[in-house]
Amino acid sequence: MAHYASKRFNYWGQTGILLALCGAGLIVGGFASLIPLIGKIDISHVLHGTGSSDVMDNILKPENANALRWVQFISTLFMFFLPPFFYAWICHKKAFTNLGFVHTVDSKQIVLVILIMLACTPLVGVLQQLTEMMPFSKATFLQFKEAEDEYNKQVAVIARMNNFTDYIVSVVMIALLPAIFEETFFRGGVQNLLSRWIKAPIVAIIITSVIFSAVHGSYLGFLSRFALSFILGWMYYRTGNIWLNIVGHFTNNFLGVTSLYITSLSGAKEDPSKLADDHFPLWVGLASLAAVYALFMVFEKASQKDIFEPGQEVLFHDGYDTNDHDLTNVEIVDSDTTTYIH
Repeated sequence: MAHYASKRFNYWGQTGILLALCGAGLIVGGFASLIPLIGKIDISHVLHGTGSSDVMDNILKPENANALRWVQFISTLFMFFLPPFFYAWICHKKAFTNLGFVHTVDSKQIVLVILIMLACTPLVGVLQQLTEMMPFSKATFLQFKEAEDEYNKQVAVIARMNNFTDYIVSVVMIALLPAIFEETFFRGGVQNLLSRWIKAPIVAIIITSVIFSAVHGSYLGFLSRFALSFILGWMYYRTGNIWLNIVGHFTNNFLGVTSLYITSLSGAKEDPSKLADDHFPLWVGLASLAAVYALFMVFEKASQKDIFEPGQEVLFHDGYDTNDHDLTNVEIVDSDTTTYIH
């Protein structure tokens, strides 16, 4: 994948801008996300950091489900979408082009992405089982389990679905929007920048996947989320098409929301932690890995039109018209740090 590059900022400068915007997004988003909670909790306790346990208990009441959905939307918008968008707008010729939003997607690619995400489900389950089998101390494991339970409590409230309308709202707020926002940040922003900077796209995928998994704060699910992120990262590396990543990420989230909804229809209490309780034999995980690999071979062939010099950077000179730029017909000249177009 060739990237449209900045001619004003070096990689340290681009990283600094992205980090500064992330910090601003975290602060502004943190305050803005309190707006839906006004009247439902004592905001002063949140601002002063007092009574955190009571505040969380009040926030996680079932009747606050809609407010929590808006909290998630606002916080993820400011943390994951706006920072990479403004970073790309400041540092690059065309923001949406740099992030990968300008590509088209054909039906074959969509089907393959969905199949890949379905095929990796047993692998993800096995990885979580392997994580739980690691030789953690009892105290450490209990700490990880408590953090996991707290996370699942939040998800259970946000994903509370009493009817089909609630289900559709949850699909949009929990499956679709986070997929768009997170893929824009992790693939369009972080992985994109790292792959151009260190000239080693696979290393960039690994670093991005570590950050992706760590940000979600699920210790027992670290390897599972790392694997999902690596798969999504590989898609982006080979095509530069952020829409494919959004489809894949949405598919994974959609399966989780739909499982919760089906559980709620049976009258059982929704518990997100139970979704990962299916235990797979190791051979099923290995078969899942083989299936993912085979599907990626097919995906590679279906995406040939998108693949062009993965990881290289295209730097436009002053006065160059990028509107009609065709990356397949340009002359690329390598220098020590950058690739130039003539």
